[in-house]
Amino acid sequence: MFDIVDKHKRAVQIVLALITLPFAFFGVDYYFRHGETVTEVARVGDVKVTQIEFDEAVREQQNRLRQQLGAGFDPAMFDNAEVRYQILEQLINQKLLQDKARRDALRVSDVQLQEVIAAMPVFQDNGRFSADKYRQLLAAQNMTPIQFEERMRQELVLGPLTDPIAIGSIVARPSEERYLSLLEQQREVAIATLPAAAFAKDVSVDDAAVKTFYDNNTGAFKTPEQARFEYVVLTPEAVQSQVTVDEADAKTYYQANLKQFGQQEERTASHILVAVKPDAKPEEKEAARKKADDLAAQAKANPGSFAELAKKHSQDPGSAAQGGDLGSFQRGTMVKGFDDAVFSMKEGEIAGPVQTEFGYHIIKLTGITAAKVKPFDEVRPQIETDLKRQKASTRFAAAADQFQNLVYEQADSLQGVAKALNLKVQSSPLMTRAQAQSIAMGNAKFVDALFSPDSVQSKRNTEAVEVAPSTLMSGRIVEYKASAPIPFEQVRDQIRQQLVRRAEAEAAQKAGNEKLAELAKGKSEQEVGLSFAAPVRLERTKPAPNVSPDALRRIFQANSTKLPQYIGAPEPGGGFTIIKVTQVITPTVTDDQKLKAVGNQMGDQISRELFSAYLASLKGKSEVKINQANLEKR
Repeated sequence: MFDIVDKHKRAVQIVLALITLPFAFFGVDYYFRHGETVTEVARVGDVKVTQIEFDEAVREQQNRLRQQLGAGFDPAMFDNAEVRYQILEQLINQKLLQDKARRDALRVSDVQLQEVIAAMPVFQDNGRFSADKYRQLLAAQNMTPIQFEERMRQELVLGPLTDPIAIGSIVARPSEERYLSLLEQQREVAIATLPAAAFAKDVSVDDAAVKTFYDNNTGAFKTPEQARFEYVVLTPEAVQSQVTVDEADAKTYYQANLKQFGQQEERTASHILVAVKPDAKPEEKEAARKKADDLAAQAKANPGSFAELAKKHSQDPGSAAQGGDLGSFQRGTMVKGFDDAVFSMKEGEIAGPVQTEFGYHIIKLTGITAAKVKPFDEVRPQIETDLKRQKASTRFAAAADQFQNLVYEQADSLQGVAKALNLKVQSSPLMTRAQAQSIAMGNAKFVDALFSPDSVQSKRNTEAVEVAPSTLMSGRIVEYKASAPIPFEQVRDQIRQQLVRRAEAEAAQKAGNEKLAELAKGKSEQEVGLSFAAPVRLERTKPAPNVSPDALRRIFQANSTKLPQYIGAPEPGGGFTIIKVTQVITPTVTDDQKLKAVGNQMGDQISRELFSAYLASLKGKSEVKINQANLEKR
């Protein structure tokens, strides 16, 4: 019954690998309410990519990266034109696929959608779909079932477009073996090192060279600008902490939303399915009906034999082995005909045959769990939290407007906005730009505003900057120290050491390249004065001590038909390494599990390339227009 999940798994993975933005940002009715008034960023044929969709896509990507990078996240990266074009490109690809599915009249039925969602482990308890868990998890993501189901439907409807690509990316076993053999190949090497320090006696740096370097790089020898500043931050949490909810409001909410705090009636049932294909001939349907009648008669005559009959005769692979047990479920979970029958039966009753699109069902109702409502005292904390969040959400918009106005109107101090909104004025020590940016949640725009010439000179409040979603911040310089040149005397020794190290490294590299040239002419290692360490074996995919990633790559690119091969590579510390490749060890590939993993990896890569080509072909058949001004505006 749930084979649609496995059938589309590979295809869905391909789509998600190339299109990382969600399809449904808003409820379906949103487009009917606002469709003619929104600004468009691009147009794909007759379909718009709206400014709202684009802005929401940017926020979605920002939130994803903020979670991944933490303090290292810099929102300024989304001001980059290339990044914004990439996000728009993803949205355009979505529209191309949706348009193709629409033109091909592709559909996903309610039953198919129900099967896919019910089979998702995240919505299950003990292997069974849980309606309560479903609603709770969606609510935690600020998403309604209607929004989620519409998103899933739009993703699944692309199956007929993506399945052929997934099927076409099957990799032959010889290709898997060849790839894995190359992946696990080892190469034996010996290493000789020319340390930079060995050339110290040949290097001298005079005072004139040191001074010249200082004069030519004055920008590198400056103290960073620093500032001590005050700042205030407005967040939904700050507003929510000031919201109170009295008991009367909580009780009113409770009475108005009793269903939310109740557990719907659940019923436990088992069934025997006599399957009928949608394209079955009349005589096949009649035969299935007669078999179902016979099984129903046997079950009703001997109710205790129901489980054995299900194990022996039911054609539902998901429940037959469990004696037909379907577990417990609420009204609306199963297909309509089945659902109506179950919720009209008495406990212990056997009914049927009941016809659905899957065939004929003989149903046994094994249990009823009555609906119940949680008492007010039990859910009061949850209600108060929800009401606070609702009130805070309403108040935050007004507070944000007031915040922006006050930091502008009372620009000489942050005390006014802090007092009006019950916020705290915080103070920093002397900080560099980078340190200030860490306080501003990684937001470069706030730092640019704070350290702007006008802000530094006037010591007035910055504008209100959104440093994170629904988080406004304003700051004011209290003390400023400009960047200043560091006197030559303080950095002279540092520059000299830097120039000596550079000269030693250059001498080591020159000597190493000269030895490589002599080896290439046929001279022996002894003749060029090289002494190699004991041979070691290296693997293509594993880092090795004393071998840089670039050197490792070159080792496995070296011509293996004529050994030894010599490779030169600068060392990070300034020396030079000469690597002698002496042997190639190619493994015999027999591990089926590894071959399968490699085949999947190769197949995924082929699928991505095919899918990219498919998207390019769709784009070539459609007129795509981009509104440059709307794309670039912030």
